[in-house]
Amino acid sequence: MSDSDRDSQIEKIAFLIVDDKTSLDEQNPQKLQKYYDFVKTNFKITGEPAKELVNEAFLYLKLKNTDSMDPLQDGDKFGAGFS
Repeated sequence: MSDSDRDSQIEKIAFLIVDDKTSLDEQNPQKLQKYYDFVKTNFKITGEPAKELVNEAFLYLKLKNTDSMDPLQDGDKFGAGFS
C-alpha cells in the first residue's frame, strides 16, 4: 500500500471519529470497536494492523489539533518515546 493510500484511510477514519464527537483520548474497547469494524469493512484490514490504523487516526487528530508543538519535545504526550 502506498503512503497516499494509507493517509487517505487515516483521514477517513479521522473524519468518522470527529463526526461521532469521540474523545481523542477514548480508551473504551467497546467504543473503539466501531472504528475497527469500519476498517475491516471498508479496507479489508483486520487484527493488529486495523488497531494500528485506528490509533494513527487518533494520533493524526491530536497532532492536527495542536497549535505549535515540537514532537521531539512533547512526544510523550502522544505515546511517542523520542530520545
